[in-house]
Amino acid sequence: MSKERNIRIYQAAYEFLRQACPKGTNLDNYFHGDNKNYTSLKKVYIQFINSAQNYQRMPNVIKYNQRDREISELLFDYDIHKISELSPEELYVKFRKKFNVTTPDSKRNSWFKWTCSVIDSARFLSGFKDASDFDKFVKRFDYNAASRMALPLLISSKVRGIGFALACDLLKELGYLNYPKPDVHMIDVFHGLGLSEANPISVFEAVERMADDCSTVDETVTPYKVDKVFWLICSGNYYNENPPIRIKGKKAELIEYLNTYR
Repeated sequence: MSKERNIRIYQAAYEFLRQACPKGTNLDNYFHGDNKNYTSLKKVYIQFINSAQNYQRMPNVIKYNQRDREISELLFDYDIHKISELSPEELYVKFRKKFNVTTPDSKRNSWFKWTCSVIDSARFLSGFKDASDFDKFVKRFDYNAASRMALPLLISSKVRGIGFALACDLLKELGYLNYPKPDVHMIDVFHGLGLSEANPISVFEAVERMADDCSTVDETVTPYKVDKVFWLICSGNYYNENPPIRIKGKKAELIEYLNTYR
């Protein structure tokens, strides 16, 4: 894929977003990542388990943000070393009792899947001394697109329930701006434009290429920013507004429009 086309498509998408966003939206507020202060492994861990439930309908089942206090009590105030010693079956039973889970027992049950993620995340993070140690570990992968891609693949192999796309989402939400989330919106758009195959790894690589190409004409462009431009258009979710604004997404219109830039 040519560098020139990547730049044209990104610039056209940004202009499309500027025209489509609600009046008064400050788009710059969406492109710099979350300014959470991840100063402890506990905070990193909380993002791990929050991202682990960010799959299909699981947020409506787990409801982590509404239940974080009760979940914290069951997880020893997020003591990752104590959590690491639990078995998934043991913790799953505690979740079922606490939240009156009535769905049938199954390894495909959303609560059981999330329980495995909760414990695996604790075991993975127990290998780091503190948040700074984890940060150094992440940055060792930040050499190029290929090395960056290895980290979410590693996380997905260590933590059940966190696949490649969710691992990218996790890193993105921790503030690492070189990690886009190759979710269904990005797959539909980038595959629909002939920029990638219809799978998360191919889309990840395509977003990285676009960001690298576009940074030569706009130094503010990161994979995170590319991700956010397309995601905002597709989702219509302007969550940083006060109050948040939801409008109809324009994914089909965007793909049709950008296909004129072949």
